[in-house]
Amino acid sequence: MRTKNIFLAALFCCLASFAKAENVSIDDFKILQGDTIDLPINLTNSHNDLTAFSLTLTLPEGLELISAEPTDRYAGGITIGTPDTNVYNICGLDFNLGTISGTDGGFVTIKVAASKNFKGGEGTISEVDFITTGRQHVGADNTTFIVDYEPASAVVPGDVNGDGNINVLDVMTLISYRLGDPQDPFFSDNADVNGDGDINVVDIMMIIDIILNQ
Repeated sequence: MRTKNIFLAALFCCLASFAKAENVSIDDFKILQGDTIDLPINLTNSHNDLTAFSLTLTLPEGLELISAEPTDRYAGGITIGTPDTNVYNICGLDFNLGTISGTDGGFVTIKVAASKNFKGGEGTISEVDFITTGRQHVGADNTTFIVDYEPASAVVPGDVNGDGNINVLDVMTLISYRLGDPQDPFFSDNADVNGDGDINVVDIMMIIDIILNQ
């Protein structure tokens, strides 16, 4: 019985020294291909003495982290580690031991840029570690977010590869699609030349007609 009590006490101390913050997250969002936007990393917390932190941010392919800045909730400085492809380590340092204010809202603002061919995907926040003013560690569960995309240009019937021109490359791209070997980039709205909801040989013939009459 004594051994069991000692084990439970040790377990309690371990949990107390690495408690869980409620949630660190990024809301699902949409970005225009080739565009740059700012968005918050949100923190909902019950601990009122969080002062420094580190986390790993993984972005979907084609989305790049440009910068990270503190919001009014956090008075410390922020650094971004050398990225490993699309994986970034973000650290917040507060040498004055000021605490993150409030219990909800964005505590970091990040700027991300989408490539011209960005097709969306899933991102994650993981390996979250806060430090309290009492030098305790406070973690948070991993979270995911979905990034949707918006095509960079309006529908241009026939410009299947989205390069701004209608030529034989668009015909080849559409033929590859029909043969089950889709190329990237591929703009389905542009490929449906007659707007009937189907992408087929009729659209190929119409693109050839556009080329011949340019």
